[in-house]
Amino acid sequence: MFKFDPSLLLQAFGLIFMTLGLAARLGLWKKWYWRTKGSVYGYIPLGLMFLLYSFYGLAKERLTVPFWWFQALFAVLLIVGLWWSFRPPSFVKPAWVRWVEAYPKNITTAMEQATAEESDWDRHVTSPEAIEAWVKGLKLKKPRSKGNSKAKK
Repeated sequence: MFKFDPSLLLQAFGLIFMTLGLAARLGLWKKWYWRTKGSVYGYIPLGLMFLLYSFYGLAKERLTVPFWWFQALFAVLLIVGLWWSFRPPSFVKPAWVRWVEAYPKNITTAMEQATAEESDWDRHVTSPEAIEAWVKGLKLKKPRSKGNSKAKK
């Protein structure tokens, strides 16, 4: 009779998370960006954490170095995964994301709206020049001024 091994499920989750994280980091998968705005960056360390946890029992039995090192690595991966998911540093982001995020908020909002109407929008983020051409073709709303346009005397 087949006995289910939960460590295989953890390893599968780890590999899936790492694959998605690497695809996003390498710029191969761009569709996630406008939906998640960064949570995918934490997939690589969280995937490693799943893989590490799948060997928890084995490590506890056989590890020759102090076991707390294993646990500390687990904690570090969890912290890095959460950090990269919620406040990713720029070195984690692919180049095309840094190019997009260099534009002001009203332009990135227009880009996001354009992606909802255009399924192959990712062709616009292949280079800084392609993004510049895309921005010039967008219908931008003028940013609203915070004060009254007529000065009080």
